[in-house]
Amino acid sequence: MRIWRHRTYWLCLNWLICVSLIWQGCTRIEKPAEIARLDAQLPETIDYNRHVKPILSDKCFFCHGPDKAVQKGGLELATPEGAYAALKNSIGKHAIVPGNLGASEVYYRLIATDPDEMMPPPASNRFLTPYEKALLMKWIEQGAEYKQHWALIKPEVTTLPTVNNAGWPKNPIDFFVLNSLEKAGLKPAPEADKETLLRRVTLDLTGLPPTVEEIDAFLADHSPNAYEKVVDRLLKSPHYGEKMAVDWLDAARFADTHGYTVDRYRPMWPWRDWVIKAFNQNMPFDQFTTWQLAGDLLPNATKEQRLATAFNRNHSQNMEGGIVNEEFRVEYVADRTNTIGTAFLGLTVECARCHDHKFDPISQKDYYSLFAFFNNIDEAGQISWDNSMPVPTMLLTEKKQDSLLTFLDGQIKASETALRQTAEREKTAFTNWQTSASKTPTFDVKKGLQAHYSFDKLVDNQFINNVSSKAKGKVEEPKLVPGKLGKAFQSNGDDVLKLGKVGIFNRSQPFSVGLWVNIPKDLNKGVIFHKGMGDILYNFRGYFLNLRDGRAELLMAHTWPYNSIVRVSQQTLPKEKWVHLMMTYDGSSKANGLRLYVDGREAGMLTEKDNLYKDILLSKENLIGSEQPGLQLGADMRGAGFKNGQMDELVIYTRELTAPEIAQLVQNQGGTNLLPSSSIPDLAKYYVANYSKTYQEQAATLQALRSKRNRYVDTIPEIMVMDEMKTRRPTYLLKRGVYDAHGPEVHPDAPASVLSFQNFPKNRLGLAQWLLHPNNPLTARVIVNRYWQNYFGAGLQKNANNFGNQGGIPSHPELLDWLAVTFRKPTAMSPSELPRGWNVKALQKLIVMSLTYRQSSQATPELLRKDPDNTLLARGPSFRLTAEMVRDNALAASGLLVRKLGGPSVKPYQPEGLWAVNNAVYKPDTGTGLYRRSLYTFWRRTNPPPSMNTFDGPSRSYCVVQRQKTSTPLQALILLNDPQFVEAARVVAERVAVRNESPKEQILYCYRLLTGQRPIAREMDVLLRLYQSEYEKFKRNPAKMAGWLNSGTYRAGRKNDLSVLAARTVVTSAIMNSDAFITRR
Repeated sequence: MRIWRHRTYWLCLNWLICVSLIWQGCTRIEKPAEIARLDAQLPETIDYNRHVKPILSDKCFFCHGPDKAVQKGGLELATPEGAYAALKNSIGKHAIVPGNLGASEVYYRLIATDPDEMMPPPASNRFLTPYEKALLMKWIEQGAEYKQHWALIKPEVTTLPTVNNAGWPKNPIDFFVLNSLEKAGLKPAPEADKETLLRRVTLDLTGLPPTVEEIDAFLADHSPNAYEKVVDRLLKSPHYGEKMAVDWLDAARFADTHGYTVDRYRPMWPWRDWVIKAFNQNMPFDQFTTWQLAGDLLPNATKEQRLATAFNRNHSQNMEGGIVNEEFRVEYVADRTNTIGTAFLGLTVECARCHDHKFDPISQKDYYSLFAFFNNIDEAGQISWDNSMPVPTMLLTEKKQDSLLTFLDGQIKASETALRQTAEREKTAFTNWQTSASKTPTFDVKKGLQAHYSFDKLVDNQFINNVSSKAKGKVEEPKLVPGKLGKAFQSNGDDVLKLGKVGIFNRSQPFSVGLWVNIPKDLNKGVIFHKGMGDILYNFRGYFLNLRDGRAELLMAHTWPYNSIVRVSQQTLPKEKWVHLMMTYDGSSKANGLRLYVDGREAGMLTEKDNLYKDILLSKENLIGSEQPGLQLGADMRGAGFKNGQMDELVIYTRELTAPEIAQLVQNQGGTNLLPSSSIPDLAKYYVANYSKTYQEQAATLQALRSKRNRYVDTIPEIMVMDEMKTRRPTYLLKRGVYDAHGPEVHPDAPASVLSFQNFPKNRLGLAQWLLHPNNPLTARVIVNRYWQNYFGAGLQKNANNFGNQGGIPSHPELLDWLAVTFRKPTAMSPSELPRGWNVKALQKLIVMSLTYRQSSQATPELLRKDPDNTLLARGPSFRLTAEMVRDNALAASGLLVRKLGGPSVKPYQPEGLWAVNNAVYKPDTGTGLYRRSLYTFWRRTNPPPSMNTFDGPSRSYCVVQRQKTSTPLQALILLNDPQFVEAARVVAERVAVRNESPKEQILYCYRLLTGQRPIAREMDVLLRLYQSEYEKFKRNPAKMAGWLNSGTYRAGRKNDLSVLAARTVVTSAIMNSDAFITRR
């Protein structure tokens, strides 16, 4: 009976619980009054992407987003599966029950007042407004439907929307904009006046203002296509490419220096010239992208295609002493990865470097899989202290240089062939010599001997060179120990034994260096000898014999690791016994010409690098100190030394020793007698090198040709490019983003949330194809949005650098998608052009030809109230000129602007002392270098051009696709006091003086030069009164004219009254400080 009663109790209890839950779900929830009264203001249908996701992403994803490592309470709100699932910490409850607000735990957390129950919790400093809470509640009531993030949905072709005012649109853009305006009850603004429109489109397409003559010609042209003719002319202007290049240089983080503390110069301007050329030639954007990401991987890649890949190398690079090489190499790869994410995908992929992205579906594995594409070039993290270009590099040859190099290569090849043929012909003579010689011939090991250090004794605390007493060996606290023969030198691994001017060879000179070594039992790594400046430079220029993992390493480099030869012995070296090592080199710049002999026998070697194409000697430019350093033993500041290692009987030869000669040397010094077993080929090589006059003459000719080529190549500049390593470097997920905290190995891949990478090549070329694939939802959207930003001051997606969950939603999503699809599909600028997709100029023309773009920027009070930020585009764009445009506008108006295209960066005026923090001196250019376009201004990362920096120019230390916008007093002070603006104002004043007109007419012309407009009556009255008052002031006190008349270096004939010129200069300066000058309307 008790069992039955017990069972009945639990059945009744469960029934009551079920009924209460059903009642709770079916009963209408009484929302708090402050939320309930907002229901009428809510949209009829709540859309996840437009209304809900921005709230969740901003207020909830930090704790309940995609990053599983930090999800609180096991709740994920980024996916429907996570949001609808049963709560792990609250049995029987669900965060969201679609269509059932009362059963959704989220509701109770939204209305809670207890800090322990509220969501978001007060400690997060994230708070939901009543309106946001009302939106979320209504969304749940309507079914809590999730949608894929809008930017990750492939844009599709859409039909043009219908509009009531069908006569207004000029092109498809206008239909989308007008449709939105009509829904908001607004009308578009009238078309801007012709002067305003001409200045707007000229600045937008060329970055320069229209001339007065161009303004007058446009005003006089009343043809229906007058404006289109202007647009076509501007698109053909060479200055179009310069204007377009500026934004790409920001994205590509282009600068003229390496960055970090030292911030030395590096000449990357040839890549900038390529960018300008690409835009001017209207290179399709897919090709523009592919060449920059992977031009080196294209079949039979051209020099231009390889040059384009310098885009990937524009990041900062560090040459500071004491840094960890691998740490900064990883930083460079990360920078390239982040840049791709921002410039092409519009995603903040860098947020997934240390953990899964907290807001977007990008895992840490996704990040390092993308990282793997850029982790396969032969580069160093610490670059050289001198002016060596960080590798990999490409020779920047011109056609004449290519022709000469091809000619020299042909001569060298012919000479090498002749040498082999001579050796073949000498076989009979060799046989005769061999039979006539004794059974065990002796070999002259003194021929070509440059130095011999026996280390038997010290003279004045120095080691003596037995060949030349001038080249003495010096080391702090030398230590002598019993050696192979007599005494030996023991290294402490820290102090370098410097041998003076011996062992100095270029890469075309054969040489040999040998010695006996005794390697301590516990030593596996250290430098035995080297010829370089490793204490200062990190390019390892010169040659080295190192101990690496117990094996012998031969290294010969111009700039390590790319421009070098590296060979490692197959066998480890014996320890705790005397071993003879001999490095020989034949002058070929090839790995097989660099050999190692161990105890007289040639060692088997593994070739790791074989790409030496520039000299191994320090040039005068790179040489630090008064003279070329010679051979050094036992230590190198850049790595471990030969600690407690012993060295004896060092010899240096100015020729390549043959195997029999090396065997003879080893035998002479108490080593094993190998001569009876010398192979016939070794003896034959010795014979022709020592007894054949023809062979000797041909060898000298070959060396002379190699030397000539070496000297010539050394004069050719280099530029950083991409070049894939033949063996892929492993890539690992780095825990917490730390360079040496290796997690699982990953392979090249792209975020599947964007587009599967399954069917693409697993290299940078495949990545470019993935980015440009029609199914990739981001690339085209991101690029057209940035182009739109250039013309309207803001993109259709306001956050140009973030198309993820935190970036918001576009103001005109259908228009953005239509532009993206249109950009990808074949179009042509004119009948003479073949239709081609990704047509950049066609897109620019489409935008500027729209009436949306051509609207007046004047706003009515009603419009300012309803749409203060011009989000709906009910008026034309109006914003301050960019930093470059402000200066270029002044130079152009004055006539000082030098319109030459391309070339090295220049140094206009800049305050003294700004570079002193780096112990550098800024020396302004003279002549035309002062008046080039700002695009060409020398850009130092740690000290960007101060005037442009003040006008919001970026540092160029990282990828920037959206400049910040500030208004500060410093900007006005620069326009008033910077010599380049004062000088430009004076030259404008001089320019109008030659017109011999009244002051009023001169001011009118000056105003038009600077603003492209005519002043209104009130403005003219103010300017005339300013002119008169300044003129009278200068007449009374001529000394006050000095600053206005003497700023800058430009001097023109001053035949007129200087007081007039100074007063007119003040007026010009005032116009330059006006809104009409610095604002593009």
